[in-house]
Amino acid sequence: MKTKLMEIVQQEEYISIDDIQKGLCSNYIQDYCYILHDKDIAEDGTKKASHYHIYIRLKDSTDSKYIAKAFNVKEQYINKVKGKWVDVLLYATHKNRPEKYQYADDEVISNFDFVKVRDAEEEKKKSNSRLEEIIKQIADGTIREYNYYNYITIEEKIKYNKQIDIAFKYRQDCIIGKGGHRNMEVIYIQGASGTGKTTYSKMLAEQKEYSYYISSSSNDILGDYKGQDCLILDDLRPSCMGLSDLLKMLDNHTTSTVKSRYKNKFLECKLIIITSILPIDDFFRNVFSEEQEPIIQLKRRCKTMLIFRNDTIDVYCYSIQKKDYSLKGEIENPINPIVIQKQEEEEKEAIENLLGAKLKVADCPF
Repeated sequence: MKTKLMEIVQQEEYISIDDIQKGLCSNYIQDYCYILHDKDIAEDGTKKASHYHIYIRLKDSTDSKYIAKAFNVKEQYINKVKGKWVDVLLYATHKNRPEKYQYADDEVISNFDFVKVRDAEEEKKKSNSRLEEIIKQIADGTIREYNYYNYITIEEKIKYNKQIDIAFKYRQDCIIGKGGHRNMEVIYIQGASGTGKTTYSKMLAEQKEYSYYISSSSNDILGDYKGQDCLILDDLRPSCMGLSDLLKMLDNHTTSTVKSRYKNKFLECKLIIITSILPIDDFFRNVFSEEQEPIIQLKRRCKTMLIFRNDTIDVYCYSIQKKDYSLKGEIENPINPIVIQKQEEEEKEAIENLLGAKLKVADCPF
């Protein structure tokens, strides 16, 4: 057996201090520490025979038969350390095994500052374990770019920033590399201003317990998108993006990156909602009048279409056979005038609190 980390476990009566000290003088050894465990209790409650734990870190990978000869023990009492150096340093006093007898640090004999090195290695191990936990949570989608501050402290973000960025990029590459499959719904909402399209979109996302992002009104509509579950393209305008980029974004079954001003965005959506004052046919003609793609490419992606009125919402579903929408029925508009009135009252109260004065209703001059 050749290795660089070895442990010798031998009962006190079968190995002498002279044998130990002679073995530790071997040129093979870089670091060592040993301790006599003479207070260990077996599972049946009886006292274990006193025994030495001798840990050695070798300069190079060495055959255990040479170490056995140096310590005057049989090779069967030499084990390859399965863990890391920090693990044997912790086990020497049973610091990592609180259920066992806790030996004092000064009972350990070593050729280095045992406590200093052990504590430094333990802190490093904790740090590595925490980083591994963060990376695992990024990989399984628990930690996302929009919610990382709920799981990662500012100190950890500063300390592991490079590794965190790599983990997010790796997750993205894995999803795309495996075909980027997704099952995403797209809803097109059309209605006059004030009928509650945006409020309804947010309410729908919250009901599904989806995180959501409302697109920017600028040309860079995905500027601050960070992987939210629901993307609300609010009042999508002609100048925002080309048809090919939009169709790529709305693909129900394949996730992808979408063009953004400074950095392309990776869309990991479960739901996209488009709101517009235009019917979908007018939206297509006005926005993409110079495109050669047929409107069916847009409609088959937006499988559900809602037409908002003040009190009701008409619900349409795209039919593959008809290659157009079919009216399925209507539902009550939950964003009714009472809700809107409540919102206006809350806005009025907020303004009054800000200005420290009561507002009087005035006739509109235009």
